[in-house]
Amino acid sequence: MLGVVIVLILMVMGGIIAFLGDKIGSKVGKRRLTMFGLRPKYTSIIITIVSGVLISFLTVAVMTVVNENVRIALFGLNKLKAEMNELNLQIETKNKQLAEGKLLLAKRTDEYNEINQRANSIFEELNDVEQQKASVEAELSLVQDAYNQARQDIDASAEEIKSLEQTKNELSGNIEKLNNERENLINNITAIREGTVAFRSGQVLGAGVLNAHLTKEQADIALDALLNNVNSKLRTHMNIQDKNATVIRVSQDVFNKAVLQLSNTTSPKLVRIISAGNTLIGEPAVIDFAIYDNLLLYRRGEVIFSKNLLSYGKHLNAQGKVILFLHDVNRVAREKGVLFDPLTGSIGQFDGEDLANIIRQVNEWNEKAILTATAKDNIYTEGPVVINVRVERADN
Repeated sequence: MLGVVIVLILMVMGGIIAFLGDKIGSKVGKRRLTMFGLRPKYTSIIITIVSGVLISFLTVAVMTVVNENVRIALFGLNKLKAEMNELNLQIETKNKQLAEGKLLLAKRTDEYNEINQRANSIFEELNDVEQQKASVEAELSLVQDAYNQARQDIDASAEEIKSLEQTKNELSGNIEKLNNERENLINNITAIREGTVAFRSGQVLGAGVLNAHLTKEQADIALDALLNNVNSKLRTHMNIQDKNATVIRVSQDVFNKAVLQLSNTTSPKLVRIISAGNTLIGEPAVIDFAIYDNLLLYRRGEVIFSKNLLSYGKHLNAQGKVILFLHDVNRVAREKGVLFDPLTGSIGQFDGEDLANIIRQVNEWNEKAILTATAKDNIYTEGPVVINVRVERADN
């Protein structure tokens, strides 16, 4: 609609200018007016030319003002050409990138096809493996049946084998313990030749429980008091009359490290004072600390271990089975965390008279008895393990 209006305006304006130019030219011709000394005829021609020029100028001016495309065509053509050239360069660049992308796509397509071929090959190999697996499973089923048959044949002696294995393990442990003791004895030969050993390396000289949440200063005081107490007991045990005699000695560095371990703890700590080496009579013992959490491991009356004596097999008599039972109690308590004597390996005591009564009761029942060990009192990490043993008749 805007274009139609512009055309109409230009037509009207051109007509008016032409009409005015014609009128002016006619008057100039009639009155024989001249311009620049020219003849009237040429003056009329000049006026006509000027009128045409005005028509063209105004037409272009109006189009330039009204239409942006005309302005760009007249004044921004060079810029437009530059932009076109730049766009053409971009198009060429994009075309090159497109060509490279097509090449890359072709390459990736080839790789994809190659991977597909490899996958198909792997699937074929997998099928072969599945077939082999099925064959092996069939063979395994036959072997399992044969194994089950053989297992049924040896069930009669399984319990005895198990008992023998337990005995073997127990004896292996005793052998290892004896080997360790042998090494300790060999290490002590030199010291024994030179004098009488008062304390052996690793021997527990004393112990005490320190409360939790102690400050560093409180831990220092408590540990020092424990050392004094142990020193006093050892002095009395060794029949030393001098009340100021020092039986044990500890380095300041070892003492300070122990104080740090006992400071700001969340639970009570068991402190064992142990001999750091063999000590001859007349010499102070150089000691070290072993620090543990003093935990409640068994409550009074709690079952520690229970076992049917028949499971120990037929190769032992009643006394041997009861002794093995007590060894098992010792082992279970040690595994639970009760500390044992480093030299003897024991963690508690059992009354000899009670042991004799238990053996007599087991003999009366032809060893068909179940023994159950319960804690006689609360048992902590420090021990000892003091137990009651209950004897019950086994059903079979």
